[in-house]
Amino acid sequence: MKSTVICLVAVGLFLIGSVAGAQTLVTYDNFEGKTLNPEKWTGIGSTDSGMATLELTRLIKNDAVLNSKALNLSNRTYVNESISGTSSAHNGIVFVDGSGINTIEATVLVKKIQLPVCISRDDIQPFDTFVRLRIGGTFFNTGGAPNSYLNDVFAWIGVGLATPGDNTLHAYARAMRCDDSNCNTTTSIGGDDPVDLGTVTLNKRVKLRITCDLDRDQFIFQNGKTPPVAISYSGYSDVLPPNASNGGMKRLQIQNILPNCTDEPRLFGYIDASFDNIKVNEPDL
Repeated sequence: MKSTVICLVAVGLFLIGSVAGAQTLVTYDNFEGKTLNPEKWTGIGSTDSGMATLELTRLIKNDAVLNSKALNLSNRTYVNESISGTSSAHNGIVFVDGSGINTIEATVLVKKIQLPVCISRDDIQPFDTFVRLRIGGTFFNTGGAPNSYLNDVFAWIGVGLATPGDNTLHAYARAMRCDDSNCNTTTSIGGDDPVDLGTVTLNKRVKLRITCDLDRDQFIFQNGKTPPVAISYSGYSDVLPPNASNGGMKRLQIQNILPNCTDEPRLFGYIDASFDNIKVNEPDL
């Protein structure tokens, strides 16, 4: 059961601009090596029971649109053959140590994407299902047990499809607090639905940025050259570090959240995306 915390979601150009402009970002990884660097990244991925992820990639490869090497992530997942609910699969990489990282910036590219529409079900609403890429993680804890996600505050910015039958790519942002040890239930910060940050063009690069502004109790999100958007988390204590592993499980990720469905032939969700020029604020790397 998700509950909503009423918080300010606003565009504060002067305030946000001053924060973003004051930060010095450094390149964390531009993926110019032959393989992913184990000193910088660790891999993550899973598929819910009943689903079938039969095709996936996680590797560095040349990207013609980006005109450089980049991280390529792809995932084709077939739906769980059931009559209700949803299931998920994901694939990505995590910063080996995200401690002190409060800003993540990445150039991303969605090359191919498909969100299935289950004809036999009429209960699927926008944001019930999602095919997306995203960057983010947990940035602080409001006071919870060690070795647990409980009370970790998580935020992300991503690009994907969230409305069955609508193939318009959008950038979205969201913040939430974990309400149990595995973060299976959450309290939304800024509203139940992700904040729409505008459209994105398929197979065209775009720069995404997420910042946890600890001084002003807000997350700041930016999609390309559109104005930055802030979600306030005023009222939450942010003095404790996140309990999630690796300094907050900050990550680059693709994710398929699909409707369980008995349509034939069996439906699938698919995304093929690239990430490049990963930059962060200047912590102790």
